[in-house]
Amino acid sequence: MIMATEPRLEHQTFTVKQLVEDYRTGRIVIPEFQREYVWRPSKAPRLIDSLYRGFPISSFLLWQSTEETRARRGDPRPQRSALMNWLIDGQQRIITLSRTMSGDEGIDVVFHPDQEEFRLANAATRQDHNWLRVSDLWDDNMYRKVRHNLDSSRNAERQEARLDAVRRILDYAIPVVRMVDHSFDNAVNAFTRINTLGVRLKAEDIESAQIAARHSGFIADEVAPFLKSLHQQGFRRLNVMHLFRACAFVAKPDGRDRTPLHEMKRREVLSAWKTTEKATEQATGLIRSELGLVNMDILWSGALVVPLIAICAMMSPRQRDSKELAGWLSLAALCHRYSGSSETALDQDLRACRSPDPIGALLTNLRNVRSLTAKPKDFSGSLADRGGLLALYVACMNRGILDFYTGGKVLLQRNVDRHHILPRGQFPEKKRLTADNIANMAFIAGDVNKSIGQTGPEVYLKTINPRILKSQCIPTDSALWRIDQAEAFWRVRRELLADSFNEYIRKLLPQRHL
Repeated sequence: MIMATEPRLEHQTFTVKQLVEDYRTGRIVIPEFQREYVWRPSKAPRLIDSLYRGFPISSFLLWQSTEETRARRGDPRPQRSALMNWLIDGQQRIITLSRTMSGDEGIDVVFHPDQEEFRLANAATRQDHNWLRVSDLWDDNMYRKVRHNLDSSRNAERQEARLDAVRRILDYAIPVVRMVDHSFDNAVNAFTRINTLGVRLKAEDIESAQIAARHSGFIADEVAPFLKSLHQQGFRRLNVMHLFRACAFVAKPDGRDRTPLHEMKRREVLSAWKTTEKATEQATGLIRSELGLVNMDILWSGALVVPLIAICAMMSPRQRDSKELAGWLSLAALCHRYSGSSETALDQDLRACRSPDPIGALLTNLRNVRSLTAKPKDFSGSLADRGGLLALYVACMNRGILDFYTGGKVLLQRNVDRHHILPRGQFPEKKRLTADNIANMAFIAGDVNKSIGQTGPEVYLKTINPRILKSQCIPTDSALWRIDQAEAFWRVRRELLADSFNEYIRKLLPQRHL
């Protein structure tokens, strides 16, 4: 009689070099239920500095089992053998270390031996020979060349000692806990309970883990590739939770309560997902055609797209009115929909999508919060007011939004930048922050923005065709084009923006909705 192996934990240590090599060769694999890599490149120098100084960076958690499990990604290619381990906790750190070692994919860390400082490489560090690439220091051949160049330096001995300390990072011993013969469910539960470097798992990470546990292969084969495609198209603020919410709605459009995907049958989920993919493509196409936006740089929240996906899934192109949907989206941004309790608001709006008149029901939800008419004060926020920024864009779009300096169309351009109409640098230092407000922003091509000097507005605005100024709702009264008239300039522009925004909404939405 063969006795079942009892689940156990094994404790050991791995060097940084061992961990990276095992990850790169597929002996340590990211499982499907893991989150995406989310660390910003700026975290890499901090991680390397912690290792350099011998600070602890928490243990790694591995899972070793014979159960069939899918990898989150195909590169590095998983090595299917008894030596393979699934990485439950430590993904952000191991990928960061791997990319630092190769010095690519946006993570090129450099070290200054005299200052004992790590940074991300930039134009300044590349021109200063004192900044050395960590990837070179970790490469034996490249390091020999670096040491050769130190021989004539007065501080060569001290520098070499510090460079050797950077090299010893590869030998830093990291505690590793291995879950051996634990079940798949236990591995998923361990993942959902663990905090990584003090950052608690988001709802989307837990939801992904639960779905991966219930529907193996769904995220790796369906969701992740589609989400990657959306992000490549510029719709980066759409995340898996937005798609899961839309998919759950599509699967059970008549349900009174939301049923999570991991509680549904696999065939229900796969069928709903195909519809969700098609509806998402239609929703992003609508944003391009009606608003002239090719990415989400101005469209501040992916949650705003979820009701569009739901309606595109429920109604054929002939049944729905794209202009009305664009009108709702503009008003939702103006009303800062989903900026507070987004889950509650999204639940309300998805219920509204089930009504015979979904646009009317969605607008009723907005009207319960505030008036559907834009006021000048709606354009008085700072640049952090993303809803106001989209409303600014919509108001200018309604006037035909032309680039300041080329006179070309700003619509459907990938590289759209914001420009201070009254130059920020010309304000007294104590009042400089007041220039960072929505009413002081115009939209221009990003490459044009770099060529604009610090010419005063009373000078450069006179060189711009009045037709272009009107297309961006900019006052044409030259008496307002002075820094000392800033408050009056912004007050007039806010009125112009509110008028244009309201005109746009009246054109798109029937009077019965307003």
